[in-house]
Amino acid sequence: MKDNSASIKLSVDRLQVGVYIKLPVRWNAHPFMFSQFKITSDSQITLLRQAKIQHVYAIPSKSSADPLPVNHDEAEPVINTVQDTTLLKNKLSDKEQQILAMQQHRRAIKECEKAYQNALGRVRSLTSKIQSRPLLAIDEAQVVMATMTKALLEKDDLILHLVGDDRDDMDSHQHAISVCMLSMMIGKKLGLSPAQISNLGTAGLLHDIGKLKIPSQFYTNKDVSPAKRKFVIEKHPEYSIEFLNNVPSVNDDVKQLILEHHEFADGSGFPKGLKEDKLHPHSLIVSMVNMYEKLCYPYDEKKARTPSQSLSYLFSSKKEQFNAKQLSAFIKSLGIYPPGTLVALNNGQTGIVITVNTAKLLAPSVMVFDEKVPRDEAAIIDLSAESVTIESALSPRSVEQHIKNYLNPRSQLSFFIE
Repeated sequence: MKDNSASIKLSVDRLQVGVYIKLPVRWNAHPFMFSQFKITSDSQITLLRQAKIQHVYAIPSKSSADPLPVNHDEAEPVINTVQDTTLLKNKLSDKEQQILAMQQHRRAIKECEKAYQNALGRVRSLTSKIQSRPLLAIDEAQVVMATMTKALLEKDDLILHLVGDDRDDMDSHQHAISVCMLSMMIGKKLGLSPAQISNLGTAGLLHDIGKLKIPSQFYTNKDVSPAKRKFVIEKHPEYSIEFLNNVPSVNDDVKQLILEHHEFADGSGFPKGLKEDKLHPHSLIVSMVNMYEKLCYPYDEKKARTPSQSLSYLFSSKKEQFNAKQLSAFIKSLGIYPPGTLVALNNGQTGIVITVNTAKLLAPSVMVFDEKVPRDEAAIIDLSAESVTIESALSPRSVEQHIKNYLNPRSQLSFFIE
């Protein structure tokens, strides 16, 4: 296999715009945010000189220009000390401010993770009680919903974080929270009323409780025929309603949303195969988010798609199954680079989208790979405040393993609202 990281030691005088470089000094010993990047301006070369960095390592495979040829006759450049010192001081000051912003961002993510874990604990608790004490379980669900609805409705612009939860592909609790929250986000984007948004969230949280009636071994038992397994699994929306019919506080809209969360606009869904005009106006929102989640987290991990690929697949291959306005609102809620998307940046680096602000969808916050920086100190850059932009989303298969291990895209693919 070709080594894409092969490097050449170069004098700084041989650099020009387009050369991708790796710095030979510690991260805190230079004025740049990254220890490797593509040269995009002559001022970066000036900064290298003023930081007394005489040599760097060029990586040809990531460069869009060749180094300048060696010129033995060229005189040493004349340096304007005052101007260059000011430039260097300004850059170091900028770096300090960026570090403070990153620290603040990390604190926000930690607070978001605490709220997520709290919600996750409550969902696990209510799931364990739903069969024996359904009224108490639904009371707990309503506490979760009150917290999430408040967070969602208080702000005009929503901030969606990727949270580290060591998610288990088979864990229905994380799935329930994600379907709940994303459904509510779409509802808000569509301008639905607080009551309608709350109904969407409650339905998302409880949509799969009917699966508790299906023994876990039923999914893997070889003695169960595929036809029988399909028949029983497709009954789970009705099983959910059997649970909820014992809970007066759950309204009929929520029950209908749950019953229809596997129905599609073209009538190809289950349990009744209803077309859009026969469905609750918001059922396809829950159905769409449920499919999106299953594309990201299928039972067979080998078939998993990235968030970006999943959104693209819904739009290109499944749009006839959903409401066009609701699908558009979903894409506008997550953006084309949802949290968890691996991305190539225009400075030649690789990162993962960790935060999306609904007001700035094309400029999310990205955690950037840098082998000289420990993962828990990795640079987090707000693209709306930097000159760096996203060139493209990346398939995990196209990213080197050590970079994927650092960015860790699979272990933390759950979202929560700040």
